[in-house]
Amino acid sequence: MIHTDIWGFADKYLRPYKVKGNEITPELCPICHGGDHKDKYSFALNDENGTFNCKRGSCGKQGNFWQLCKDFNEQSDRQEVDNTYRAKIYKKPTTKLVGITSEAEKYLASRKISKATMDIYKIGCDEKGNIIFPYSENSEVVFVKFRPSHKILKGESKAWRENDTKPVLFGMDLCNNEEPLCIFEGEIDAMSGYEAGIQNCVSVPSGAEDLTWLDTCWDWLKQFKMIYLFGDNDTAGQGMIKKLVARLEDYRVFMVAHDFKDCNELLYRNGKIAVLEAYNNAKEIPVNGLLNLADVMPLDVKNLPKTLSGLADLDKKTGGFFDGELSIWTGRRGEGKSTLLGLMMIEAVNQNRKVCVYSGELRADRFQYWINLQAAGRNHIDSYYDKLTDKEIKFVSKENLEKIKKWYSQKFWLYDNSIVKSGEISSILKVFEYAAKRYDCKIFMVDNLMTLKIDTKIDNDYYRIQSNSVARFVDFAKFYNVHVHMVAHPKKTNGKLDNDDVSGSADITGRADNVFSLEILSEKDKAECKFDVALNILKNRDDGAKAKVGLNYDPISRRLYQPSKGNARSYSWEKQEVEDDYIDIGEEP
Repeated sequence: MIHTDIWGFADKYLRPYKVKGNEITPELCPICHGGDHKDKYSFALNDENGTFNCKRGSCGKQGNFWQLCKDFNEQSDRQEVDNTYRAKIYKKPTTKLVGITSEAEKYLASRKISKATMDIYKIGCDEKGNIIFPYSENSEVVFVKFRPSHKILKGESKAWRENDTKPVLFGMDLCNNEEPLCIFEGEIDAMSGYEAGIQNCVSVPSGAEDLTWLDTCWDWLKQFKMIYLFGDNDTAGQGMIKKLVARLEDYRVFMVAHDFKDCNELLYRNGKIAVLEAYNNAKEIPVNGLLNLADVMPLDVKNLPKTLSGLADLDKKTGGFFDGELSIWTGRRGEGKSTLLGLMMIEAVNQNRKVCVYSGELRADRFQYWINLQAAGRNHIDSYYDKLTDKEIKFVSKENLEKIKKWYSQKFWLYDNSIVKSGEISSILKVFEYAAKRYDCKIFMVDNLMTLKIDTKIDNDYYRIQSNSVARFVDFAKFYNVHVHMVAHPKKTNGKLDNDDVSGSADITGRADNVFSLEILSEKDKAECKFDVALNILKNRDDGAKAKVGLNYDPISRRLYQPSKGNARSYSWEKQEVEDDYIDIGEEP
């Protein structure tokens, strides 16, 4: 059975993670996954003594690496002794090292490796004539690797090693800590670098996939201020580079770029100067999270991706809804928040931007019915008289409904709110992420924050969960460069509203880029203002604009509109031809 070491476990189960000293800290605990609100960096695994723990109170899992492996059906490379750890005991190599044969020397010379370099690295052969690369630590050979002393034949093993010997770096004892360290994938590549005049050339013991040497060499690596990575140009080699960049984040790391399979081919074809030039032109990899301001792509303010609301005065004040932002919409129940946002989803579709909506209060068919009325407009809405209720029931004719649904098909997506009973936030975000990646949705709507199903068994601090939920949607908006509209009800039921009146934690609106409120005016105010509903801009991070936009409401089409513009807004579905094979699933009674 293959035994798993700490770093192998971390690469398999803990990515992405940070490393600080002996602590491996993943972004999410592998056991509780951060809970419902995805608490980050609560878990730590010590690579020296093998202990681990999660600081989340509702998880609190702790123990040792042997137990952790058991939980994940892995076989630990460490043994459990009185609930503590004993580091793996490595064997000493047993292969007898003899002098290098003429055949081996001839082969390495054919790869442009000089006899002087072979001697520096103490290259020898075994009794069968295979080349031996001795790996030494403190002048003692602790690991040996073999390869044939000729060009590899089809079906022949390229390299092999003695089992259970200590994986360290080839060439460690030759290094001077006053110079940068340069790590290669293969021994001949390391010798090629040395041949070209690069100092401190080492290679990894067991190929690109095995990074166990990081565990055994970690303390040794600390003596170097800079590390160069001179990798192979295949998938495995570049994968090793990416892993090392993540693991060596506390170092100044440089990546060497070249156009050949590996360093030895570069030496063979273009010579020592080309190898040295590639090394000297290596680019430093910035520490994750630190940017050189001069390297940041300038903001193109003329062409920022955005979606217009369809309300001219609002767009003039805010500049539109920019990608990568989150807007909070508040107002008392029944004052038009969902109605207005439904219209904005239609406006986005009309601008050829795809949308995805979570509606916590409406079934999918009811939500669609309202959207169809808004998209149709009063000139395309019919009605029939319901004798049972003595009401006029509005509907969109089959012909127009076909056009409307064809128009927004594959552009308007709705989260199925019947699939989750608790912990809905994670489910919504998972669906939203899929919609962003798979369908390139750019506008998202959460209606509303208070209807999200929360698993209080995990955390009973309801308002803190709400705040963390907003933070997660903010992160989502920025990461996928989309705009999120979120409805949040106010605390109070009368008087003027401001940012602090949004129900829940006070930092909910602090996390948002824009905050708006809607209020239906009294009859007296309507007569004075000449409009029905006030749309107030409470916060606009971009321009700091604060203003009021007056709107009227049409109960037939469920549209809110600016009085000065009228309610004659038409959408591009009216110009769209309907294909004969479109299936009718209309809603006409």
